[in-house]
Amino acid sequence: MQGSYPYAEPATTVPPLADRYAGADPVTWNGARVYPLYSEVLGVSPTTVRLTLRTAAARAGVRSLGIGLAVDRGHVLLGGRRLRGVDVWSDAMDGGIDLEVCPTGTDAAITLTPVWVDDAGATVSWAGNYGMLITREPTITVLHCSTGVGPPDFGELVVELTTALTIPRPAPPADAARYQNALYELGVAMHSRGDEEQACQLWTQAAEFGHLGAAYDLGVVRYRRGDYAEAEHWWRTAATHGDSRAMAGLAELLTRRGNPGEARAWRAGRAAER
Repeated sequence: MQGSYPYAEPATTVPPLADRYAGADPVTWNGARVYPLYSEVLGVSPTTVRLTLRTAAARAGVRSLGIGLAVDRGHVLLGGRRLRGVDVWSDAMDGGIDLEVCPTGTDAAITLTPVWVDDAGATVSWAGNYGMLITREPTITVLHCSTGVGPPDFGELVVELTTALTIPRPAPPADAARYQNALYELGVAMHSRGDEEQACQLWTQAAEFGHLGAAYDLGVVRYRRGDYAEAEHWWRTAATHGDSRAMAGLAELLTRRGNPGEARAWRAGRAAER
């Protein structure tokens, strides 16, 4: 992998990349433009930022690899919380992860930087031979990231980035709350009678109208049946709207399915809700 990325003069040469940045502008390194960060202006509309892992190859001295996303004049909406930034680890990006960014100013922007966890367990950035190459493909931006550990290796973490306007949810009818509650309570009654299928049908209708309890209960039933994809769908639906029970269930399920990085984020969201 190393042969496909530009390399610098011998490792004894100083200073390292992080010491060469004077700001957000790139530096020239072995004929390539190496950036300390990626920045993109969003404007005023809610935007979905999608990060998809292409490759990850942590070297000795690095426990975890990730991308730090920060928002200027806005926030990331995660688990019902408004965050100025979030670290997204490689296992959470495997298969792609969507982050909803909500601008609060006309010049809102996002910045993305490589982050990593060292042998001591500390989260580190902006150190050593840290930086990224930025390439463009027809519909995506690709970030080729080097951590600050050892000589530059821009194949350590390669992440695809896309941004798109967030599609707004249609407004529910005026009596939707009363209707969804009626559906949910009827589902509870059917479930107590042992008619789980009928209960799930009613809960599905309620959940599609936005009832978080129905979405959570659907996740519980699907999880117990071993239908983890459906359980994840319904728990994620409730968790993204602030249901702490769904956050806990989703975290457990993501851990079981081999995605501990995103699981940690949902556990943190549940703790903040308490």
